[in-house]
Amino acid sequence: MDIDAIINADGSLYRTSFPDLGISLSYRLLSLKEYRVFKSLRDSGIVSPFILSEKVFERCYLGEYKLIPDSQLAGVGITVGNLIMWLSGDCDSETLLNDIAFSRKLNPRDTVFEYMRGAIVAAFPTTTIEELESLTRNQFINKFTISENVIAKQNPEYEELNLSEVAKQSEPTKSTKQTHGIDFAKENRAIVRAVGSSNIEDQEIAESKAKRANQPEKPKPAKLTNKQLRELQKRRMNE
Repeated sequence: MDIDAIINADGSLYRTSFPDLGISLSYRLLSLKEYRVFKSLRDSGIVSPFILSEKVFERCYLGEYKLIPDSQLAGVGITVGNLIMWLSGDCDSETLLNDIAFSRKLNPRDTVFEYMRGAIVAAFPTTTIEELESLTRNQFINKFTISENVIAKQNPEYEELNLSEVAKQSEPTKSTKQTHGIDFAKENRAIVRAVGSSNIEDQEIAESKAKRANQPEKPKPAKLTNKQLRELQKRRMNE
């Protein structure tokens, strides 16, 4: 098994079993770029759907492709290749929405980890998710503390994450309702104030304009007719 391929899959591993054949296959999904290329080749007719499915399976399979018996490869490759294409982008809108909902459950917003990651990206906007995922636990913590230092220098009013409140999160409570004791909205606003002051000013200006737009318009002065304008001009000349 290709360990490097498993690591590069970033946790997006899938496994399909064929009980009748007595085999189980592990594979990854296509990247967005890979999917677009394969889809283009299929839709344009350059590669037949059956051959394309086998090529997709060969690219994403995490085992030794050459060790699969030829008698099993054709049917298995097409079946799994079609499944990979479906999971990589061929799926319908309902499946897409379900996947988004599932991903939100896996990445809840109000967690210490998400707050730390948000602080790092706020302090170092060029940081990518891939770079954060490549960090060890200690490196991630160190980068977070440095990020807090950067934010604090940009805005002296910024308050560091309250560790005592974080500690309370792991303590058992009598209430059945889970509480974390951290006002993440307050913490996030502090980050926004520190690194996005210009955006806040723009937002305040936009909100002020919106309020003025909702106010009733003042009556506009009536326009004078041409006759009235001529009479007014004569009066001024006679004065």
